[in-house]
Amino acid sequence: MPIASREHTLKNAAPHALLPHGRAVRVFLWESFLLGVFGAIASAVVGAMTLGVLNSAHVQVPLSVQLFLMSDLKLSVLPTALLGAIALISAVTGVRVLYPALRATRLAS
Repeated sequence: MPIASREHTLKNAAPHALLPHGRAVRVFLWESFLLGVFGAIASAVVGAMTLGVLNSAHVQVPLSVQLFLMSDLKLSVLPTALLGAIALISAVTGVRVLYPALRATRLAS
C-alpha cells in the first residue's frame, strides 16, 4: 500500500494538489476501502467456487480422517462468517492505508 499510494500520488499530483488536504485524504481512503471491499468479495466468490468444485469432486479421504471428522469430507460456507470476513478485511484495509494516505497527500501539496 505505501508504494501504491506514492505512485498514485505522483501520477495524479495535479488533482490532489488542487484539492484541500482533508478531501484528498478522503479520496485516498475511499479508493482503498473500495479496493478492499472488491478484493474481499472476489476472494469470497473464488473460495466458494473452490468449495463447490471440491464437494462435487467427491474427494476420498483416508479412514483416519473420516473417523476424526465422523463423516465424509463435506465443506460448507457459513454466510455470517463470509460476511464477517469481508467486513474485517475491508476494515483492516481502510485502517492500514490511513498513514500512507496522509503522507501521500502531504507530498502532493
